[in-house]
Amino acid sequence: MIKLAIIGDMHMQFDEEDVRFLNASEYDAVLMVGDLASKNPDSLFKLLPLLNQVTKPTYLIPGNHDTTGVRQLIGEVTHNQFLINFGASSQPARMQKLKAELQHVILCGYSLHTLSGNLSMIAARPFSMGATDTTRGDETPVNFRPFMEKEYGIGTIGESRKKLRQLIDGVNPPYFILAHHGPHGLGSLATDMFGADFLPQETDFGDRDLADAVTYAQSIGKPPLAVIAGHMHYPTKHGKKPKQWWLRKDGILYVNAARWPRIFKHEGRTLRHHLKLEVSSEQAPQIAACYVEAGQVFTTTDDRAMLP
Repeated sequence: MIKLAIIGDMHMQFDEEDVRFLNASEYDAVLMVGDLASKNPDSLFKLLPLLNQVTKPTYLIPGNHDTTGVRQLIGEVTHNQFLINFGASSQPARMQKLKAELQHVILCGYSLHTLSGNLSMIAARPFSMGATDTTRGDETPVNFRPFMEKEYGIGTIGESRKKLRQLIDGVNPPYFILAHHGPHGLGSLATDMFGADFLPQETDFGDRDLADAVTYAQSIGKPPLAVIAGHMHYPTKHGKKPKQWWLRKDGILYVNAARWPRIFKHEGRTLRHHLKLEVSSEQAPQIAACYVEAGQVFTTTDDRAMLP
């Protein structure tokens, strides 16, 4: 049995109590789906001393708020190429600083990793934030294209699709996929896992290159055990409705770890959220939402519940 802790979009909500809990836990590794930073891109670096204190093997895939700037984010949302290019000038320096200051955390993206035992992990496209404009098909630019081309040699969804297929060709099952944003095809409602809750019209905001990677893996007989992501926070923005955070489809477990706020007060308790994934050879992977207070863990497996 391999036990993994999954931490969703932190947005600066990670502290000394989280470090103490994780270090004393029975988890074999910690997975972070990205978006450590707040709107201030340099806020990311205030968390690194804490992350470096985690003694468990820790893997981080950067999210759309990590090393990116406000101008870039606005440009991506509005499809303004000038703002995307203008803001991109500072991202390489922040990325270099992130690499230099991370001591124990393994930075992931278009990469293959071996965890405990024979369990492997594919890290998908980093810095993803979804898109609604897919009229250009494979020529659709990836998010933060200027940086992605320099750092990974990936500029379009088609190139990302090809890279993900190569990673699947090279992996030995069993394995799972770690991403910042989840795949297209899991529902278009705001309460669906990767449905947009911030647009005038509800829509499936999932990544099509990641969806293609899963379909390809199934077609060659190498489906992942799970696809783990975040980005689309639950509960939803409008009306604070429950959002589905896990489901099984065609034998694959899909997980959205992005509960916000991650640290919050409820009925006099201060709770810290993470997910627990258990992987064994005897059964399908099992997922549970965990709410921690002073070392005590409350859990729920309800796919819509936000509290135990």
